[in-house]
Amino acid sequence: MQSEVLFKEALQLSPLDKAKLMELLFDSFNAKTDHIVHEQQWATHAEEVCDLIDQNKMPLHSVESVLEALNQ
Repeated sequence: MQSEVLFKEALQLSPLDKAKLMELLFDSFNAKTDHIVHEQQWATHAEEVCDLIDQNKMPLHSVESVLEALNQ
């Protein structure tokens, strides 16, 4: 019963908040070591993205255009 109530409330969240909630729930199933590996992989990916941005090889978008696309 509680899960149904939480689900209905979660449906009211923005797409970004839904994604954050989903990640938190998935992470709750993993062992601590899995979480560390996950964080290291995200850090590596973030560095790669920053390098691509610095090299002008990745297009950038405004926050407004991204939020508009998410809410469609």
